[in-house]
Amino acid sequence: MTMIRTLRSLQLFGIFGWVLLSLAACIKAPDVVMLDRQTALEQQAAGEFRALENDLMQAGISPKAEDIARSQLEADGTDVAESTLGELVRIYSAVQTDTEWIDQMLVAGCIGEGLDGLLQPTPDHCRQEVETGAMARILGRSNLHRRQIWRMIQERQAGTSAERARKVWRDIHLQRVVCNGLIQRDQKTWEKKKC
Repeated sequence: MTMIRTLRSLQLFGIFGWVLLSLAACIKAPDVVMLDRQTALEQQAAGEFRALENDLMQAGISPKAEDIARSQLEADGTDVAESTLGELVRIYSAVQTDTEWIDQMLVAGCIGEGLDGLLQPTPDHCRQEVETGAMARILGRSNLHRRQIWRMIQERQAGTSAERARKVWRDIHLQRVVCNGLIQRDQKTWEKKKC
């Protein structure tokens, strides 16, 4: 009987062992992948981060104004009082493109979109001070560009008169004029564009 019990114990132990072995075969450690690449932080710490290097290289070749230190200005005898530097900063930041200036002047009523398609000074409607020299230069440039566009339209559409090219261009252009910009409706009437 003890022999039978021992045999049964061995059988149970054998069965139990096989079950454990089969379960152990199903469980395995995950694959570990080793990379030789560094993380972005490690690259930065090592001083080898390509994105920063490219940014630095681009900054080195991009044109910009030369930085001048206050001590250099003082050495050259330039007045570096706070009011003077503040004025320089104000002037620098006030630089505008012709289009922005034209939009402001249209809203202020100092210039208007004429019936002939050209920008015209309108001092009777103007609500702000304007430097006449700057106005003459900008209006001259802008009106010259407009005439060139009309000539190009006329050349591309054979048989189109200069008057027709100007009218077609003006109709399209008036849709893009800034809201409340001054527009000439007839020979004597100027009105604000409604949006």
